[in-house]
Amino acid sequence: MNVTDQCNELRIEDLPPKLQEIVIHGRKKNRLGQDFCFRDFPYLSHGAFRQRIHRLRNLGWIVPTSSGWISFYKIKGEYTGRTRRTVTNEGMVVGTNMQEIINEASKQIPTIHDIKIKFPSKQLYKNVIKIGMTPNSSNKGVFLKKYALGQDISAKIAVYPETVTVNLSCTWNPIIYDIRGAQEFLGHMETLRAFLFHNYKTDDIPNSLDWTVTHYHLNQDGQIEFSDESFHRTISDMVGGFIRAYAKRFPDKSYRMRLERIITPQCSLKKQIEDMQNVGNYLESEKRDISNIMPGEILSLNQFAKTVTKMSSMYNPSQGSLYSL
Repeated sequence: MNVTDQCNELRIEDLPPKLQEIVIHGRKKNRLGQDFCFRDFPYLSHGAFRQRIHRLRNLGWIVPTSSGWISFYKIKGEYTGRTRRTVTNEGMVVGTNMQEIINEASKQIPTIHDIKIKFPSKQLYKNVIKIGMTPNSSNKGVFLKKYALGQDISAKIAVYPETVTVNLSCTWNPIIYDIRGAQEFLGHMETLRAFLFHNYKTDDIPNSLDWTVTHYHLNQDGQIEFSDESFHRTISDMVGGFIRAYAKRFPDKSYRMRLERIITPQCSLKKQIEDMQNVGNYLESEKRDISNIMPGEILSLNQFAKTVTKMSSMYNPSQGSLYSL
């Protein structure tokens, strides 16, 4: 990796301490081959982060690498292997840019959305019935009002006689599959547990770390923007599942590649959090040895990477599309 300490002939010692924090941590991320965004500074509000970035840009320290619903940056003089998001006007079925776009997306940090969790509780069902809520006549489920946990993150809660299921919807704001995301995920579940306890007077809800994660979508969103031609391809992987690659329209109205795999871990939230932390440790390491990061083999990242690479290299000109294996 090419690294340089040159930064517009400016000295970091001349910056105020709060701006030095951004440069030091941002440079660390850049030298791991990653751009940085506001999520890398969880102790700052989004507004405070934007103000500091604005000041650093005016001083010539910051280079934006992509803009959109989440903007990414690098410190000037650092090399991350990325450039500002580019646009190709060629249709995706032509195939000349498909390998580049899929390869770029496969290098992005994984995130998860459409997360499904369940946990046992008998008292919650009794309590919602007591306050006058009516169960569904076919499955006896009681469906609570959607509960907002943050911007573009909400929980749909279904209460059954002995089980509670939660569908965490965050497709526009997916949770990063690393240490930060693990903390965010656990925080959302603790908030939800407190909400159910205080609003429905339920004390038999187990510790959130003991809840079971049953399903989620693992995805990697590319930064290369392309023309608005819709496409959707599926490839079977070596472990009986499949990976989808499709054009997704984002809130900034751009179309970008999304690689997606459906995971059904059936593991405790504690186990899921540990695996996310292991991936985070891998992303922060220089060796990036993934041979031992996933003892539960929930993600099978080795196989995932091999399949994506194979997917990007297989093009059938006669059909104008990727092979479907």
